[in-house]
Amino acid sequence: MAIERLSVLLLGLCTVAISQPAPSGQYASLNGARIYYEECGNQGVNLVLLHDGLLHSVTWDEVWKPLCSKYHVIRYDRRGYGRSDSAHGPFAPEEDLFALMRLVKMDRAILVGNSSGAGLALDFALAHPDMTEGLFLIGPVVHGMPTSAYFLDRGNRANAPLSTNDVKAAAENWSRDKFLIAGTEPEARTKLFNALVANPQNLKTGGQFEIRPSPPTVLRLNQIKSPTFVLVGEADIADVIAYAGAIEAAVPIVFMEVWKDCGHLIQIERPTDLVMRLQRFSVLADRRETSVPLETLRRYVGDYKFGERRIAITLADNRLWLRLPDLPDKPLFPSSMNRFFVRTTETEFEFERDTSANSVQLVIYNAGGSTIRCPRL
Repeated sequence: MAIERLSVLLLGLCTVAISQPAPSGQYASLNGARIYYEECGNQGVNLVLLHDGLLHSVTWDEVWKPLCSKYHVIRYDRRGYGRSDSAHGPFAPEEDLFALMRLVKMDRAILVGNSSGAGLALDFALAHPDMTEGLFLIGPVVHGMPTSAYFLDRGNRANAPLSTNDVKAAAENWSRDKFLIAGTEPEARTKLFNALVANPQNLKTGGQFEIRPSPPTVLRLNQIKSPTFVLVGEADIADVIAYAGAIEAAVPIVFMEVWKDCGHLIQIERPTDLVMRLQRFSVLADRRETSVPLETLRRYVGDYKFGERRIAITLADNRLWLRLPDLPDKPLFPSSMNRFFVRTTETEFEFERDTSANSVQLVIYNAGGSTIRCPRL
């Protein structure tokens, strides 16, 4: 059994509760552009909601109020989308985000990104690691990874009516897209259609002025130190599933789930479940660790019997690391002198010690209540 690498398939049909909260935002001048944003809540963890490359911040309507009741939250329309200015020259999207967080006095935040918004979150985590509490990525994009011909052709076919300025036909094409929304879901598809008809500029924003990080983010995923959760709908396009797999393989602190009967816009399809999952992640990402002397950590280093295999506990950078066969090493965070946790699941690890304070057994406590005892070899 692999402790970290579990692709959880959640059952149940996607349900949608459509509402239209009245705009309550304002404008800020960020790096020479007029950017529309909304802010709510004054408690708990800071959250930043980053929309995809088709809709703008209205994509978060169904989760906005529930999140506002528990957290300090901002969402905004990126340049070229919704109510914000269009881009007229090169700019770095992560620097717009940096300026907005400074404006609203967010020193650190969990970045919640969908699609290209997830790509922006990854770029920001590399540019400003001290400001990134965690990454909650939905149907993510990874900048620097190639795009398939199938993906490009799909977009060209959907946008073809724009050549004759037929915005409604293009919006209709996207609203029927099988990858964005799984199943029929008429209310979700109507919301998508209406948002695009009301904001035709969204269909024409292709990121042509966006400055991408160098070296590309895909080559630096292993440098991201923030706890990361990756969520993919089973009906999403293959490119997105490939992006998610790349993140899962490279980021040190990561957990991935695949949700049944959902597509790309999970925040519209299944908002209630998304809020609940984000709440669980925020507790883990924000959990505080204690300080353990280096000499104590050294006493836990060694191999432990794990069924027919073994777990290796190593020490690097003044931190314990968990090593399982065929998996990247995972960092452990101390909650006491001999108990540790990971930041992506509720699994915890306790070192049982003898009278000399040397470790004799590793006990694994799984979220479901089961316990695994691993004697030291």
